[in-house]
Amino acid sequence: MKKKRQRRISVLLIPDDNAEPHNFRLSWALAKVLIGIGIVLVLHIIFGGLAYWKYFQLSAENGELERSNSRLLDDNKRVYELQAQLEGMSKEQAKILSLLGVDSQANGAGSLGAMLPSSPPVMANRGEPQSAPAIDHELAKEVNLTPAGGFLIRRRTDQAMYAANLPTLLPVEGFLTTEFSASKWTPPLFRSHPGIDIAAKSGSVVSAAGDGQVIFANWTHDLGNQIIIYHGDNVFSCYGHNERLLAHDKMFVKKGEPIALLGNSGKSSGPHLHFEIWKDGVAIDPRQILLAFRAISK
Repeated sequence: MKKKRQRRISVLLIPDDNAEPHNFRLSWALAKVLIGIGIVLVLHIIFGGLAYWKYFQLSAENGELERSNSRLLDDNKRVYELQAQLEGMSKEQAKILSLLGVDSQANGAGSLGAMLPSSPPVMANRGEPQSAPAIDHELAKEVNLTPAGGFLIRRRTDQAMYAANLPTLLPVEGFLTTEFSASKWTPPLFRSHPGIDIAAKSGSVVSAAGDGQVIFANWTHDLGNQIIIYHGDNVFSCYGHNERLLAHDKMFVKKGEPIALLGNSGKSSGPHLHFEIWKDGVAIDPRQILLAFRAISK
């Protein structure tokens, strides 16, 4: 029986000078292996390059998000500092007017402190006057933890128990999709989230959580059409991603008054309201304030 001749490939290397050429002979099987390895290396270089490019692109986007978030926090702090300076100036003005024997209220002093309610006494269930409850203590005792994904409904029956300027009213009814998080490493966001997200139908009316004065109503890079309301006593509420703003700067609004239409502006994955509450320059969990989180039955 005649033996089958093995196929081979000859590789001839010819140098540029007068040196002797070199000849290599490879079996066809080994040549196919080398060709396969070469194809794999080329594909690895191509897809590896694409993967590294995508990685650096995502890293750059994450870095920009972190810088934007930091800028927003700095802006909020500056708003608080400016407001504190304004309050200080108002107090000094009131002292000067008092020394001069002038009634600032009668003369319509235009300070922000005079325009905003300063936590007036409220009536408890027993009919006894008492001061407004502290935001981070009294209301927090009655919080009923509602898991993310639960439907939030406004509770108006207990509103009269608290000062009108306290932001206790749920701005919009809808599904709680994202919780408050002060940590930068809380999944699934893996970054701080100084508020809650409430998903609802686009165009739903967003109401003021409490009496106060609008100190910002404009477009921002992250939160799109945004409104910030000052409620007195260094308390602010923030409403982001709105489709349209109904309130404007320096406008005084009442609790429950429409201030915006819910939307998807700014950096948003769908129609929802991003709602924040700040006290003394620090973001606090809206669960501690909003009556919608209180237990339905006691």
